[in-house]
Amino acid sequence: MKFELLVPYIPMFLQGLAVTCEVTAAALVLAFALGTLIAIGKVAGRRPLRATLDFYTSIFRGVPLIVLLFIAYFATPQLTGWKIDMFTAGVLTLGLNGSATVSETLRGGIEGVDAGQYDAAKSIGLSYGKTMRLIVIPAALRSVAPALVNEVITVLKSSSLVATIGLMDMMRAAQSVQALTYRAFEPFLAVAVVYYVIVMALVALSRRLERRLG
Repeated sequence: MKFELLVPYIPMFLQGLAVTCEVTAAALVLAFALGTLIAIGKVAGRRPLRATLDFYTSIFRGVPLIVLLFIAYFATPQLTGWKIDMFTAGVLTLGLNGSATVSETLRGGIEGVDAGQYDAAKSIGLSYGKTMRLIVIPAALRSVAPALVNEVITVLKSSSLVATIGLMDMMRAAQSVQALTYRAFEPFLAVAVVYYVIVMALVALSRRLERRLG
């Protein structure tokens, strides 16, 4: 093993790490925002809306993420004539896929809130919207926060798939280094260690969050 060969390529790895963080952060914003709306729609919406949202969720449960990514990046121009860039394709795919999981997690948390919370809010004159925003959703988040941290980890690891469409993330940087040095073990091990450190930090955060909420 010759890890010293990686030294000239450290800037490439750092650039890949920055892209990985950017894709993950943007996808998580989309996933949590859209997932929250979907969860509320599933709980409070009428039957046609709930059926539509259930179908939406089933798509991302039943189709592999890499297939959805290829559809977004390669098939969208064929259907619409619009050339979607690699970053946008990655964010949209990861975000929409994550929103399906977040919505189901939040839905379970919302349905687990005691009915007395609704009655108490109604008794002091809160509207349904304010009840959800000020009481129900915060209570639901408290119970499902560890599961949502796990979803953050999932999105982070899944972001490595954007390398398959050519986006220069950490995985793509490792592939480039392999092509330049004809060595695979060192660059891929380096990327694995970086992912491991980040994920372990998030796991520690999740455990700390569980203790505080407990």
